[in-house]
Parts: sequence; structure tokens; C-alpha cells
Amino acid sequence: MNGGVTRTQADVRQLAAFGWRRYPSTGIHGRVVHGIGRDIVSGALAPGERLPPESALIARFNGSRTAIREAMKVLVAKGLVEARQRAGTRVRPRADWNLLDPDVLAWLSPDAVDAEVVDHLIELRALVEPTAARLAAERATDEERHVIAAAYERMQQDEADIEAFYAADLVFHLAIFAACHNEFISRLGGVVGSVIEFGFRLQTGMEKIPPGGAAVHAEIVACIRARDGAGAEVAMRAVIERAKRELAQLMEKRSR
Repeated sequence: MNGGVTRTQADVRQLAAFGWRRYPSTGIHGRVVHGIGRDIVSGALAPGERLPPESALIARFNGSRTAIREAMKVLVAKGLVEARQRAGTRVRPRADWNLLDPDVLAWLSPDAVDAEVVDHLIELRALVEPTAARLAAERATDEERHVIAAAYERMQQDEADIEAFYAADLVFHLAIFAACHNEFISRLGGVVGSVIEFGFRLQTGMEKIPPGGAAVHAEIVACIRARDGAGAEVAMRAVIERAKRELAQLMEKRSR
């Protein structure tokens, strides 16, 4: 996956089952969507700027007029561009972008974000995830508790392998959303999963997981097993606070 964490096919299938989906990047249509989307979000194409003509895009991506037009529809739906007759297709202001779209989050470059953006993403997690953990503890089926625990066990086993650890960590958090049995909150799992994955990309280059990376999740598992909703909520807040501290330290180092 471009700019993300390498995963096995089993990981991808499991994550997709929990609602964590990206627009396919294969085929001409997908390459156009991701190529132009990344140009816009990275700033290579500025808000208000007109996109290259269809002929130039066809030459760049070696595609058809139909593929280019279909890709534009996807980017319009994501709030990135607008197409008007005789005015062409232009990049929309950042305020119009669907920043909660998993692809838009994936196209954000870790090198281009500032501390404020990181703080806002952590605030989103803090707003939603503790409640999801509480509901999962109260409502999860035995099978769902097993999936959550199994993801935690993989985190323990894979602490020496950063990519494997992060894949298991993402499954862990999405499994909690799936187990909360609230159709509206569950739908937020894919969004929060993309926020978590973006946090992982910010930490690209680390040689190892900070000590206690898996252990800090142990209390969440214990509370979910015990059906302790209040405890699970508190434990999830502790995990998010740890992530907040780690990312704040990372942003501080980058600013030096």
C-alpha cells in the first residue's frame, strides 16, 4: 500500500470486513484517482487551480477518456474537485475536502502536516473510541471478544516487527468498533482506523515500537472480557493519551 503499512492479504481481508476500505489503486481508473488525489492533497495542485486537460491526463496515465471522466466523478464525491461547463475542472478549497474519507487521509503526507492537524486527529479518537470500547465491553459476543483478544496477542508476539505490530493494532481497534453493536458508531470505525493508520505513517522510520506498546492495551482486553464497560472506557483513554504523547514528541523532534 503506497505510503502505508505493509500487510498480508489476510490482514487486508480482515480489515475490509471491519469497514476499513480504500478505493482500489489497481487498474487505470484507480491509478488516475490515486494519482490526481495525491497531487491535490499534497499541494502539487493548489486550491483553485485548473486540472490539466483531458488529453494531458490521458497521456500521463495512458488511459481512456472514459476512465479519466469516471475518476473525476470519484474525486468530486470526495470534495476535491468541481467540474463546470466551459470552466473546466478545478481543485476545491481545502475546507470542502472530505478529510474523513479514508483515501484523503491516506493521501496526506506525514511531512506536510503540522502539530495542530495531529492534535485534531487525536481529539477525534478521544471523542469516539472510549465510547466504542465501553459499548464493546457491554455488548460483544463471545466470538467478538475472541477476535479482540487474538489481535492483542498478535501485538504481543509482533512487537519486534513494526509493520506486523501495527497491522494487529489496527485490527484490534476496528474489532472493538465492530463489537459495539451501534450501527452509527460502528460506521466510524473505518474513519478512526484511517486516523490510526495515519498516526502509524507519522512514525515511519522508527526502529522499534516504544516499550509497552502492546501492554498498554492489556487493560482494555481484560475489561472487555469482564464486561466492564466503565473500565474499558478508561483504559481506552489511557491508550489514546499514550498515542498523544508519542506523537507530540515526534512532532517536537521534527520541528527542531
